[in-house]
Amino acid sequence: MSVKEQFNLHNFVNDIVDEVIDNVDDDTQYPQDIVTEIVDGWVPVYNAGVVDFANSLHGEDFTFVWLTDSDITPMSDCNNVIRFLQIKIFELLYNKVCDNVKIKELLNR
Repeated sequence: MSVKEQFNLHNFVNDIVDEVIDNVDDDTQYPQDIVTEIVDGWVPVYNAGVVDFANSLHGEDFTFVWLTDSDITPMSDCNNVIRFLQIKIFELLYNKVCDNVKIKELLNR
């Protein structure tokens, strides 16, 4: 990956936040479900994409994905490391999206 193409998690999360905002309106009964669906759609599906995404993280985010257990599924219960990484990537993105001020306001209406 060249410097020009370097992954920026902040911009990635902002793109997800923008999509959530575009898909939630005043008539949305369960905005949290929309957040979950959209974040899930941004998690890489194919093995190479999962590994590339996980390897592009830095600092605490890298540690969170590669070195900590999951709140949803402990590694000991997961027989596939790629699936485990997908779960961890989902958790990382979901937490970052839900920490966004715009999303907090949207969920607390």
